[in-house]
Amino acid sequence: MIFNGCDLSKWFSASFERRISPELDVATRDVPGLAGARFVRAKVKPLVIPVKLRWRARPGASMARLRREVAPVLMASEPRPLVLDDEPDMHYMAIMTTQAALSNLWYTGTCDIEFTAYDPIAYGRDREASLSPAGTFEVGGTWPTEPIVTARPGGSVSFLRLTDNATGRFVQVTAALTSSSVVVFDMAAPNAAVNGANAPVTFESDFFALEPGEASLRLSSGTGTVAWTERWR
Repeated sequence: MIFNGCDLSKWFSASFERRISPELDVATRDVPGLAGARFVRAKVKPLVIPVKLRWRARPGASMARLRREVAPVLMASEPRPLVLDDEPDMHYMAIMTTQAALSNLWYTGTCDIEFTAYDPIAYGRDREASLSPAGTFEVGGTWPTEPIVTARPGGSVSFLRLTDNATGRFVQVTAALTSSSVVVFDMAAPNAAVNGANAPVTFESDFFALEPGEASLRLSSGTGTVAWTERWR
């Protein structure tokens, strides 16, 4: 198990519990004359990962010193990457939210802790694809992902538009651009930038995510690179 960039096996052997998938927080509303309730929406709850840690210290080791070593790793002040042993190619952005008392009587003492991933969807491989000016590629994963597209216009133009061919949704920057301009569409932020400076988008623009499966994007001119991270529920 790796957390906050550190392999915890240096100090502990770890066992953890996993659910098949994150739980849902389901909202409903009562409707007069309707038996039961009507579904309104479902939101994915934060993912809680219980972990049992067992010291791997040697007999006679200073447990107080070991606690001081591991505390800065576990006590992150914001979510950090958590890699579980059964999925070494994925990670959650998690933070330790609960810990029980740590036994310091023996060098094999144990401690129960909990990590919480408030973003409960796992992160997989970082991927890239090219646009010239269009491109089709496989997104991967099982959950929508928000890409970053870095593009250069095909010449001196008054706008640059990025379109999702599957849905027709697009994001457009209207500005005096040249072939040396660097335009970035960040779907997660969401914002756009030209040569590193924030750039307004048109009123009709609609930032979008890529669904798992095949995706097809198109620039109004020029070339670009699509970068994204696979997301797995």
